[in-house]
Amino acid sequence: MPEQAVEHRRIFLALWPDEATRAQLHAHQQKLKRDPALHAALQQSRSVRPGNLHMTLHFIGSVSSEVLQNLTSALDLVHANAFEMKVDTSGCFPRPRVLWLGVTQVPPALQALVQQTAVCLQQCIEAYEFRSFQPHITLFRKVRNPGELVQLPTIHWPVNSFALVESKTLPEGVQYEVLKQWPLVPLLF
Repeated sequence: MPEQAVEHRRIFLALWPDEATRAQLHAHQQKLKRDPALHAALQQSRSVRPGNLHMTLHFIGSVSSEVLQNLTSALDLVHANAFEMKVDTSGCFPRPRVLWLGVTQVPPALQALVQQTAVCLQQCIEAYEFRSFQPHITLFRKVRNPGELVQLPTIHWPVNSFALVESKTLPEGVQYEVLKQWPLVPLLF
């Protein structure tokens, strides 16, 4: 009897913005797109769709349904605090030619969340390699050297959950689908 093909899914862990934060991120993206100083740099770039804007915590890659199920169970045990993140800077990674928004101060609760989720990944995924965390939200891909970027107003992002997201390649482009979200422990004031 022939072996059945094992289904694999391409996944990552992310901070998934609420609608108000997503609207602000998209507004910043549009301001940069209209900036005359960036015209040449963005001419052949591709904008990330507003529905795909997020901050990756860990890129995982292609995993089987069994690994996905085990990882989901492990992530159920993550106990991390909610926090506010100040998105207050922008930049460009020369390779892979990505223009992004980011943070100048990484909240300690974000670093703790990254570390806790990394432990889950190392438990569930054989030979998982933890890469250094560079908190950023990709706005454009295939950007030529943009030079100095205009300073944009700070976005205050209330982070109340993290998400397991699947990346699907479709004829109309990449689409991200949230498979599950986990709430963070609310802040008490």
